[in-house]
Amino acid sequence: MQYQTIYRQNEAQGRFVAESLNFHVTWWSTTLAVVIVFTSLGQIFVLKRFFTVRRQRAPVDDDNHPSYTAVLPMRP
Repeated sequence: MQYQTIYRQNEAQGRFVAESLNFHVTWWSTTLAVVIVFTSLGQIFVLKRFFTVRRQRAPVDDDNHPSYTAVLPMRP
């Protein structure tokens, strides 16, 4: 009879450890999955931005640019 009690206690302890481990593994796996998804979205955003063609601004005539008129000397 005592052997059966010890066996049940060991089974209960083993089950508790297994369920605890299962909970932690599930939590860790879910966290890593979320991190991977956000990392993937970030990489897609960066790569998409890297390969987009930006429109060039119109060339600025430096002689007539308003911010340079006070700094540049007048030409004869």
